[in-house]
Amino acid sequence: MTNSKHKLNKQAILALAVTTALACTARETPETIDLEVSQVFVTEPVTGERAAMYFSVTNNGDVDDELLAVSTTAAAVAEIHRTEHEGGTMKMVPVDALTVPAGGSVDLAPGGYHVMLLQLTQNLFPDDRFDVTLHFRHAGEVVARARVIRYEDVEELVGGAAQRDPHNSG
Repeated sequence: MTNSKHKLNKQAILALAVTTALACTARETPETIDLEVSQVFVTEPVTGERAAMYFSVTNNGDVDDELLAVSTTAAAVAEIHRTEHEGGTMKMVPVDALTVPAGGSVDLAPGGYHVMLLQLTQNLFPDDRFDVTLHFRHAGEVVARARVIRYEDVEELVGGAAQRDPHNSG
């Protein structure tokens, strides 16, 4: 019986040591996830079938995160794209994910990364507002409010890049 008590004490001590080691490791490597989404706007659609959405994501945390998808009731499909310049023309290229570095930020702006809202489910007019859900690998779902603006007003928000954006050209 003494032998089984001795084995039980060894197991209890081992379990306590493992638990303490795990607790210390967890405290030594904290991962803070803190994303801020701002300046969310959508350009008024020219054709009524699609619109481009732009925004900024600031990662105040200490771990990189990735934007994996975007969803909204305003469109049946929302795709993350980047604009590429090839042979004097610009084209949209879908991307699987967009990394937001720890302590950094990513701006989705005309001529660069953006979200294409395809198969719009409602008419979008200047000053309309609607919710969008951004799906991140670590932060999970982040809901933001998008505002529709006239395309002519994009330049005020982001500068001259608006003139190079191919998304509203016809």
